Amino acid sequence: MSKDTAQPRADAASPRDPNVAPSPVDGAAIVAQICPGGRLVSATPLVGGVSAAVQGVDFVRPNGATERIVVRTHRDVAGKPDRRGRAAREYALLVVLHARGVAVPRPRLFVPPETLVVDRVEGDTTLPNDPTEALAEALAAIHHTATAGLPALPVFTDPMPALREWLPELRDHPRMRAGCGIHTEAPRLLHGDFWPGNVLWQGAELAAVLDWEDAALGDPLSDLACARVELARMTDDATAERFTRAYGRRCAIDADRLCWWDVFVSTAALQYMDGWGLAPDILASRRATASAWQARALSALGLG
Repeated sequence: MSKDTAQPRADAASPRDPNVAPSPVDGAAIVAQICPGGRLVSATPLVGGVSAAVQGVDFVRPNGATERIVVRTHRDVAGKPDRRGRAAREYALLVVLHARGVAVPRPRLFVPPETLVVDRVEGDTTLPNDPTEALAEALAAIHHTATAGLPALPVFTDPMPALREWLPELRDHPRMRAGCGIHTEAPRLLHGDFWPGNVLWQGAELAAVLDWEDAALGDPLSDLACARVELARMTDDATAERFTRAYGRRCAIDADRLCWWDVFVSTAALQYMDGWGLAPDILASRRATASAWQARALSALGLG
């Protein structure tokens, strides 16, 4: 879960994380491609998640104007597709979304095979006093985005195959065998990792939604579940439920299917969080929240 901002996250992995590291990016070479004649001022590693190495680059144009960009170089990590495909797909998607007025950083350059460059959006991930309406509005807008004209994206409609693998002790339970009620409407655009760490704020105003490498087409309740569990972890359950109700005023929610996605999101976190490079105390906190959320959702489904 990388973050394109100068404000480092306490729960983020260090740029020196031992996960597969991409080759260092030459900031001066990036500037030369974006702005011939531009002068590099600084290239500073930013603290981000394990899926990408992130640099903040400042440069001066020949006319003296200063610009700030962010360079994201994808890594290979467990549970994600090959970094080269992710990077190319993310850049192509950002081109379309920015042109349509979606709150994303402006894409500037793709450097094959694994690096994309976007404008630096000023702001940070500090949540306002009540972020629920703005988050729900942003997520609903993503899910209402027309899918025609988007680059080819993975399809993500059914949590069951992964859940049967991750929870073998429940594989033969009648509810698991019956499935979860697949999303039968036209697939919606999914962010794929919609959580507060990927949202930039300028005070109480939502400035941008970052990190689209996990974007897909599918069931919008998967995004809602991801946001719910992370919002509960960062604030409290009441805030997560207010956010869910705010989203429900904008988009339909199937409560039973949402429970299945709650199980999926919390179980996926438990499967992979040991590789996120988190500090031990933060890892313990996240594991406790994910475990509690998983247990609650399983109980609601009659699986607990």
